Amino acid sequence: MAESQRSRLYRLLHPQPSVGTKDTSLRYTDILFGFVIRELFQRLSNFLSLQPLLQAHLIVGTILVLGSWIGYRRSIYRSSYEVKFFNIPFFKFLVDQLMLILYFRIATVTPITPSVPPPALAQTTVELVFLVFVLYFVWDVLGLLETSVRTNGIPVYPKVANGIMTQEHEQRNWSGFWITTAGALVFGVLWLLVPHIGPVPALYLTAFILLVYRWSKENRWIWK
Repeated sequence: MAESQRSRLYRLLHPQPSVGTKDTSLRYTDILFGFVIRELFQRLSNFLSLQPLLQAHLIVGTILVLGSWIGYRRSIYRSSYEVKFFNIPFFKFLVDQLMLILYFRIATVTPITPSVPPPALAQTTVELVFLVFVLYFVWDVLGLLETSVRTNGIPVYPKVANGIMTQEHEQRNWSGFWITTAGALVFGVLWLLVPHIGPVPALYLTAFILLVYRWSKENRWIWK
């Protein structure tokens, strides 16, 4: 009886995985990305008339958001499974939405036509980027968990091929995990060093690191 109750509780907390067919969570996330990009583009329309600090902030925001959207669409580790209460794809979806809240905050931390940069703009921007990378780290941990969890030696989330669950183990994304971990550590240090580096140089350094991060994620397979 106790074993049956545990099994029933397990099914309640972790429903049977099924391959997604409608792609609802993906489309919903795309729409939210669209709202964030709209906010950025409204501010970019005044780019040449803005002060250097605001220009640097918008460059960081644009690289972060567009790079994240492209990475999200291209990710081979984005879950192929339906989002259900409370499976691992649900928590990955939840982390995606928390990221979008931070993207929106970065995009709207300045008004559409600012004349004077808000106080501590660079510090706030780097802090938000650091928090985004913390969520990247959490997402990658969930991805590793998704490819590792087993029931009686059988993968709970096996590899999906042509929309069908196979018996193969999904490859673990260790290279992406370590790249993300390094990025989070770098931005954590940079956040502390902003007062010493200066606001504009700190933001351009942030933009450069974001580009290196995206380049590393795109080309990590070359080194294997």
